[in-house]
Amino acid sequence: MMPALTLLAIDEGRQRLHLVDTGDAAAGWQRDLADFPLARDLQRIGRDRALIGFERGFIEIDIGSGAVLRTCDRWRGVTAAHRLPDGRTLVTGMNLDGSTNGINVVTLDADLRETASVRREGDYVRLMRPAGDGYLLCTNDHILETDAALRPLRKLAAPGFEHAWKAERLADGGTLVSAGYGAFMACFDAGGALVRTFGAAGQVPEEVAPFFYATFQVLGDGRIVVANWQDHGPENGHKGRQLLTFDAEGRLLDAWSDPQRISSLQGILVL
Repeated sequence: MMPALTLLAIDEGRQRLHLVDTGDAAAGWQRDLADFPLARDLQRIGRDRALIGFERGFIEIDIGSGAVLRTCDRWRGVTAAHRLPDGRTLVTGMNLDGSTNGINVVTLDADLRETASVRREGDYVRLMRPAGDGYLLCTNDHILETDAALRPLRKLAAPGFEHAWKAERLADGGTLVSAGYGAFMACFDAGGALVRTFGAAGQVPEEVAPFFYATFQVLGDGRIVVANWQDHGPENGHKGRQLLTFDAEGRLLDAWSDPQRISSLQGILVL
């Protein structure tokens, strides 16, 4: 058994945010997300502070209590929010500029004033992460890498990508992707070639029941923690194993669920 993890966790099925200690079911807290629908993105932005993107913008919370410290609520269709080291915030989503069939990345300064906005045609986007001077956009069946103006540079794809959820550029220049309904992880090298996939049905014990690989996090020791979302609704907690830990080579090390508290784990932030 691996050491316990402490994490923020979005239970999409019950629309709740939790502070979880996987080794102590009585620890932590939970709060309702009814006022912040479709919360998807999580980022630590300080010792005691986290950024949470939701459908209309983002909030900043106190990690210890779950109290909301700051709110930016001004759009419809937000799918990702990401704070840059210089204090700017990138907000990504669909039709944020009031247009149709467009993907937008909006830049806010430290005072949440809009300073830039870029757009490209598209009908789907989930989490966005910076990559060099541009972005990695999860656009359903492929990852689109763009420049700062959202002009395409290359596509990363693997058979089975469906609603691909998150892509992250690694220190070696490679890219790690969660495949959404493909229910596997995919690793690409710096040149964009698919190196391996892992975590799929047949590669993990049957009780894991891979369904939809959503948010993941690469820890400092190389372990990869993945949310195995199990569908919409409040009664999915007994399906599969919802928090998976792999080693750097993609071997499953540990799996965890708490069906009494969590129906369907989607967003995670290991603390």
